[in-house]
Parts: sequence; C-alpha cells; structure tokens
Amino acid sequence: MVSVVVFDAFGTLIPKARRRANPYSRLIGLGSGEKPTRMPILTRNVAIDVFAEELGVGYLVPILRREIQQEIDGLTLYPDVAPTLAQLKGAGYRVAVCSNLAFEYCAAVRTILPTVDEYIFSCEVGAAKPDPEIYFDVCKRMSCRPRDVLFVGDSKKADLEGPEAFGMSARLLDRGLGQSLLSVLLGVLETPRPN
Repeated sequence: MVSVVVFDAFGTLIPKARRRANPYSRLIGLGSGEKPTRMPILTRNVAIDVFAEELGVGYLVPILRREIQQEIDGLTLYPDVAPTLAQLKGAGYRVAVCSNLAFEYCAAVRTILPTVDEYIFSCEVGAAKPDPEIYFDVCKRMSCRPRDVLFVGDSKKADLEGPEAFGMSARLLDRGLGQSLLSVLLGVLETPRPN
C-alpha cells in the first residue's frame, strides 16, 4: 500500500518558466560539436560557472547567472500544490520531490516547497531520471520499498515509465489538459493510510 508520494518539480508542482533565454541550452550549444546533451548539467553538483569555464566561455558567466536568477525570482507554485501537499501530510503520507535539476535550482525548489519530507535532485545524486539510481535514492532516503511509492510527474519516460520499471506506482499529470494534483491522486487520498 502506498505510504510515500513523490512529485516531480517543474511542470508538476512548479510551472515551467517561459524563458527569454535558456542559459543551459546556450552552453550545450557551445559544446564540442558532438550531439548536445543536458546530462552533465543535470548530474554534476556544480554551478554553471564551472561548465562555462570548462567550455572556455567564462566571460558569459555574468549573463548566465543573471538569466538564471531572473528565472528563479519568478518561480511560483501551481495553486493546487499547497492544499494538496497539506492534505497528503494530514492523511499521514510522506512526501518527497524528485527532479532532474541543475545545481542552481536546488535551493530555490527547497525554499518554495518547504513542507516536503525529502528532496532528491539529479545533480546531487549523480543520476537523472529515468536512471534507476535516482529511484533507488528515493527509496533509500524515504526508508521505503518501491511498492510503497506513488510517483507523480509530467514526463512519460522519467515520471511514469522509469518509476514503474523500478517497481513503483506512477501517474502522469498533464497540466495542459487541465489535470490537477487531486485528479491524479484519486483513489490515493480516499484510501486510509496504514498505521
């Protein structure tokens, strides 16, 4: 029976920013000419400054930092998040956030979501969803088994297929179709939590 509910962050709890500029995409585009990848940015616990220096574009750091800060300053929660998290906690569920994040966003997500029990971020774990390592880390930090977890997010691959392959229950949330957290949690909040 589910005792832990884990949410993705962006697109699930926090609206994705409408970016005028994407500092990480800019850096990825400056890569070595190989197929661009986001993975090192999502799996290394270092500031964007380090990536810029490694790519030889340290002069871009002030611009990149300004763009990131503007985005962080604009972060908000979807209106249904606070009451839904309170309802889950009140019903005895433990709640976590598991997200593929670059270093700069970790503190901001912790600040905007202070009531969750645990935060599992790809840059801190060194593995990004759907890598099984990050789901293992969820279970380790929440002291639970995969079958105890319901994972909720907006990515079919990372938040539905990945958790299910690891043995967790999972539900896909599509904010674009008007779904709310409560609509995807139907059956969970109505089921009494075991003591």
